[in-house]
Amino acid sequence: MKVFLVEDSAEIRRRLIEMIDDIDGVEVVGEAETYNQAVAGIVQSRPDVAIFDIKLAEGNGIDALVEVKRHLPALRGIVLSNYATPQHIKASTDAGAEYFLDKTADFERIVEILAHMQASSNGGRD
Repeated sequence: MKVFLVEDSAEIRRRLIEMIDDIDGVEVVGEAETYNQAVAGIVQSRPDVAIFDIKLAEGNGIDALVEVKRHLPALRGIVLSNYATPQHIKASTDAGAEYFLDKTADFERIVEILAHMQASSNGGRD
């Protein structure tokens, strides 16, 4: 399963990559820190899953998710953000995110969620 990271913090991207590298059958195929990089990178690399931060160096992850879903409707989106307000959660799910994770409370759940997605993709999803 291919994963793309959209996160403006190099430190958080590095930590996510370390965590994802421990999941069998899951690989990071690209990274972006801005809206434009995210859209171009995701459309080009065609990942199965993309993890989006809301606040990016330029633009925001929710808008990027909306745009890439227009090109890749089967893309599975996860929003991982410090901005866990009801408005951000609703905007994320409205944009097509399957999960909204609070960085301060749910960061470690990313491994569990991706492992579950990988297991379900082996059951018939490509």
